[in-house]
Amino acid sequence: MDAGTIEQWITEIENDAAYRKDKRIEDLINLWKFASIYNSDAEITKDGQMTAGHEDAFKVDFMDICLKEAPKSDTFENVCGEIAPALNLMADYYILLNEQQNNLTPQSLTNLHREMLDAIQGKLVLYKHVKQITKVAASSAGIHTNLKVKDCGREHISALLKQKKYTRSSGKWMVLVLDRLVSQCDAFYLDDTIFRLPFKTGYQKLFLFDFYKGEIIELPVAR
Repeated sequence: MDAGTIEQWITEIENDAAYRKDKRIEDLINLWKFASIYNSDAEITKDGQMTAGHEDAFKVDFMDICLKEAPKSDTFENVCGEIAPALNLMADYYILLNEQQNNLTPQSLTNLHREMLDAIQGKLVLYKHVKQITKVAASSAGIHTNLKVKDCGREHISALLKQKKYTRSSGKWMVLVLDRLVSQCDAFYLDDTIFRLPFKTGYQKLFLFDFYKGEIIELPVAR
């Protein structure tokens, strides 16, 4: 779907006398980006429907996961806090990390932790995450980074699914949108329980979709 068509549809919605224009435009933009990443051959319609593969057009519902008021991730902070005692550090270190292309999971956080350990020890390895490391002070010992992480846990997803109960008028799929600008962070930590345990919902499929990273994660469901 080309940008010109989307702009035309947005203009038509803006000129429509119906209510909830902002939400309809937001959902249309989310659907456009989601569909283009999910399947390059996917098509969408102005009324929020999508085709994927050989399936008939179906409706997709969107909800935002807003973590603006949530604190920084304890999991990420604890991992950083383990580094100084593990290496018997006697100084503060500031680690400049590259922009995270994907959100953090237990496995990727373990990899990041190992890479930060290697960087402080000066190991000659290929660094995917660490861009620069600076010894800051000798009066204390700790690790500081430029990465602000917030937890996206099972409780956040379950709360939204309870808020948006499945009805006959609901879409076939539900997409929960992560927005780092709204949530005021750089990345999200996705707890392992959201991958292992299914969510009870009437939706056929359930996804996490990071709008800015372009990351789509399908979550297990039990209908």
